[in-house]
Amino acid sequence: MVTENDDKTLYTQLRPLPQYAGMHPADLADHLQRLPIGEARDLLHQLPESQAAEVLSELVEARAGEILKGLSNGRIATLLSLIPSNRAADLMNGLSLARRREILSAMTPEVASQITALLHYAPETAGGIMSNRFIALRSEQTIEECQQLLRSRETEETEDVSYLYVTDASRRLIGVVSLRDLVFRRPERRIEDIMDRDVKSLRVDDDREKIAQVFEHYHYLGLPVLEEDGTLVGVVSASNVIDIVQAEATEDMQRMVGVSGEERALTPWHKSIGPRFLWLGINLLTAFLAASVVNLFESTIAKWTVLAVFLPIIAGQGGNAGTQTLTVIIRGMATGEISVGDGKSALIKEIILGLINGVSIGLIVGLGCLLWKGSMVLGIVVAVAMVLNMVAAALAGVMIPYGLKALRIDPALASGIFVTTVTDVAGFFFFLGLAAVAIRWFGIA
Repeated sequence: MVTENDDKTLYTQLRPLPQYAGMHPADLADHLQRLPIGEARDLLHQLPESQAAEVLSELVEARAGEILKGLSNGRIATLLSLIPSNRAADLMNGLSLARRREILSAMTPEVASQITALLHYAPETAGGIMSNRFIALRSEQTIEECQQLLRSRETEETEDVSYLYVTDASRRLIGVVSLRDLVFRRPERRIEDIMDRDVKSLRVDDDREKIAQVFEHYHYLGLPVLEEDGTLVGVVSASNVIDIVQAEATEDMQRMVGVSGEERALTPWHKSIGPRFLWLGINLLTAFLAASVVNLFESTIAKWTVLAVFLPIIAGQGGNAGTQTLTVIIRGMATGEISVGDGKSALIKEIILGLINGVSIGLIVGLGCLLWKGSMVLGIVVAVAMVLNMVAAALAGVMIPYGLKALRIDPALASGIFVTTVTDVAGFFFFLGLAAVAIRWFGIA
């Protein structure tokens, strides 16, 4: 860890570079993202504190955390004091408990208390995502008094003023007023006369999916966050939700294929190997299950060796169809588009699609078999097996995520591996089973 003296020495040796002076913080953050960690940290040292704080706020959290670990506690305290409290709390979560205490002690009591309050909540909940820098009004205040209050506040003291929330003496939420109302209504009117009492809100323990669903449903620019007793403790803004949606989409996509939701392209290999190896091991076991089905029909393949050519086609098409269904279902669950009660409708739709696609693809492949191998029997076997496997893929793509959800397991959790297993096993069984029947009936040898 860098000491205070080392930090000050380095900062005095480096000089601000003019080419970065007018650069947007997001663009500069992209530049730092591509630099080696040492160079990125040195460049951050050369920036004025206000600019460095803005850049730190724009960096990917994992990268920002790496940079912070090489800075002194005093420098970290200064930078985190200048960025939104919720972002500061997120970055503090990546530091050791001992360093957190030292950094908080170097901050002003007001800033330290704001960040400490957020550290009490789980990072993936509304309490961990919200900002607690907001303006609360009282119902008996006039619009003019509220306007004066707004003008007296520093811009750093609040994250967003699109909405202003009205609380009672116990800080319980009782209403909301838009900034537009404060600007255009008569200044002598009281807040209680213009506030909207039907306030949509979040609870501190609401997870990221719930937050995204509420914002998508109501299209607000911000939502208040309440404790169980209705006390207003923070605000989640629409800008936070953009990050949430991106994180949720990334996590769902990665977990579907057995990759940790936290892994990123530049995550150190030793942190990635564990989750990946676990699911690859499970996939290996399921692959042996599919192989055992093929082994059951070893004599069938020996009598009609051309069957081996079509095994990858049957399995591949079934796997692709199952993945299509699975992606639609998991996405629908994540966005709240479908619920448990919609399972039957979703299943019927996917079975119909499976039948139509199965018949269409089956006819194409069957005709190809006839033209390629000159065997109508083989073409019929392949076509029927394709139809059956497409239907099995539809069933698996719907029932596996619904089954995991019923067990209170994240449906995105490596569902792709299980769907692929079902389509491989079912596809091989249907194809080779039908082939065995055809051999017996038509005397193929």
